[in-house]
Amino acid sequence: MDEKIPGLIRYSRSQCMQCKTISELKEYHGLDLTQNPAGKELLLKGEFFQWRCPKCGLEADTAWPCWYFDPEAKLGVALVPGIDSSDGGEALQVMNRNLERLELPGMKRRAAGNFYAVQELVRAQDAGLDERVLQLVKPLIIGQLQSQGEVVWNGFFQGVSTPDPAEEPLHAVLYAATGPGKTPEYGQPIYWYDIHLTNRNIVHTGVNQVVFDLCRQMLDQLGEEPDDGRFRLYDLNWAISCHNRTQNG
Repeated sequence: MDEKIPGLIRYSRSQCMQCKTISELKEYHGLDLTQNPAGKELLLKGEFFQWRCPKCGLEADTAWPCWYFDPEAKLGVALVPGIDSSDGGEALQVMNRNLERLELPGMKRRAAGNFYAVQELVRAQDAGLDERVLQLVKPLIIGQLQSQGEVVWNGFFQGVSTPDPAEEPLHAVLYAATGPGKTPEYGQPIYWYDIHLTNRNIVHTGVNQVVFDLCRQMLDQLGEEPDDGRFRLYDLNWAISCHNRTQNG
């Protein structure tokens, strides 16, 4: 990434919560692919926001205000650290007021609370998937892990794969069949997620096509507003709220 472009990279100092060592932190504030084509690769690699203390090795995820812009994919993401759909309405209103008369036709604009969520939006756009459906899948996966005693922070979409139907079912996948008494088709696409536990362990798991389609049907039934080019925020809390609305009628 070109360090000569003003405002794209800033340096700050961070203190380790464990050993109190102070180290330098390189912050990427502008991931505009029109100026830095390598910004997407840098984001998806993810190492720059996963901080590690040079002395004691303590690891932590970091976040700072950042703008990701890919006009070719028609995606713009504003990272607002800690923003959440349950209490981020006012921040979104301000962002959309500032956007007036700057709209670009067909551009999808999203807000995100951390870099993992920005990665997820990029992966969803590349795969041609509606990120709202991807969000609706999460409570199903997380609920299953919680029933096994796991304590979950969040989860993020990683990609899609199509397994060999002749192989054994994948033990890490939540399967559903098309009807009662039917056996799941194990050759269907699998939608993969990394589920982050509060102890910083990551569970790699997924759902099959039937589960994904059920969530897509839920989205249709919810009657969500169509995309209009304004900033919107869809996250785990939004998905949980949608599931609760569906269950409560």
